[in-house]
Amino acid sequence: MIDILYVDDEIHNLNTFKIAFRHLYTIHTAKNAFEGLDVLKENDIKLVISDQRMDGMSGTEFLKRVKKLYPDCIRIILTGYSEVDIIIKAVNDCGIYRFILKPWEASEMEQSLRTGLELQKIRSQNINLLSELSELNKTLKAENKYLKSEVSQANGFTEIITENAEYNALLEMIKKVAETNSTCLIEGETGTGKELIANTIFNLSKISDKPFIKVNCAALPENLIESELFGHVKGAFTGAISDRIGRFQLANNGTIFLDEIGDLNLNIQAKLLRIIQEGEMQSLGSNETKTIKTRIIAATNRDLEQRVEQGEFREDLFYRLNVFPIKSIPLRNRKEDIKLLSNHFIKKYAFQFGLEQCKISKDGMAKLLKYNWPGNVRELENIIQRHLILEQGQDLEFSSWEPECTNINMSNNNDLSLEENEKNHIQSTLIKTKGKVFGPGGAAEYLKINPKTLISRMDKIGIKRK
Repeated sequence: MIDILYVDDEIHNLNTFKIAFRHLYTIHTAKNAFEGLDVLKENDIKLVISDQRMDGMSGTEFLKRVKKLYPDCIRIILTGYSEVDIIIKAVNDCGIYRFILKPWEASEMEQSLRTGLELQKIRSQNINLLSELSELNKTLKAENKYLKSEVSQANGFTEIITENAEYNALLEMIKKVAETNSTCLIEGETGTGKELIANTIFNLSKISDKPFIKVNCAALPENLIESELFGHVKGAFTGAISDRIGRFQLANNGTIFLDEIGDLNLNIQAKLLRIIQEGEMQSLGSNETKTIKTRIIAATNRDLEQRVEQGEFREDLFYRLNVFPIKSIPLRNRKEDIKLLSNHFIKKYAFQFGLEQCKISKDGMAKLLKYNWPGNVRELENIIQRHLILEQGQDLEFSSWEPECTNINMSNNNDLSLEENEKNHIQSTLIKTKGKVFGPGGAAEYLKINPKTLISRMDKIGIKRK
């Protein structure tokens, strides 16, 4: 029931009021204004009735304080006929909803209480609505600012280009997981297109019409990343001159892409784990808990399992993120895509630079195919862009490019026997998997062969398991 406070220095009047309305409301009483203020501190009072003539503090003085301290509370004053002029003059100062002449009648009092509480309810609803509209306006402004930033920074191609069988098999996996709300962890070297895979997952998802918020964890200063991810309230720290909505709140009901998640510190990792486990977060400097429902796609070029062993990444967070692991394929393992990608970049940048369409010479293509591409697709894009400018629309020879790391991992392989090449390949894979042969992330999975077959080959060519 709704709480009402009645203040009067005559005990008889208090008892009469309580008996008359206790079946409709929760009635609180006070013998003077000071007791009334104490009751207001300890209870959620929606309506206050006060007699005008009281010792110590009059009804108008009391209600003036109530207006200041509890502006949402409806205020009614009881007065004698001779004091009507005084009350009317004080109405504006006290914000009094209604004055009732004594002695009051139960029917008139009941109607005044009912209409007063209806007014209080409408005011409360309006305040909540204004608050929601203000919050929505902030969110829309933040989303608009973010989207403008995304558009201005847009770079790179918008679709995956490949003829590689392994990559096409990966795309089939991506299509399947995209239709779920599963958390995905994309692992791979820098420049292999992890963000492009994240875009594909989002575009194929059932919530592709909802927000898609991207965060490069490595690019954010450590002292600002918590505010960027979770937001902050005004005054949370020096320079926080207004409330800020975080990226997770922007991504509510949508998808958030956390690129280079391996760079997050342990404190932020704990807060991220709470969002994944409980769907809750708090803005920096706020005690308010907000419910967040968002799909998380994470990416890293780091070995998270190794960072877990080193105590730099939470094990529980790793397993929460690694629900559906996706291994991005380096360009050196999909050499058949180099020509496709090169032609795509030539078209893209020839158009941007206003150059004539050109092609790559036979010697130039041989140079591209020979290179081991430690920087992957991003490095290839930069090389094409640079030599389009240098060679000004001629067939690309890449004559000024002498890559220092050409064939670092494949040098002298032509001089080795088939068995020696096989041994080197298995050993390098075992180094990558830290000696793990079986199961997810094991060497057999990387090499795409049966684990028992791999063990047999290792025994035959003299590789010892450690």
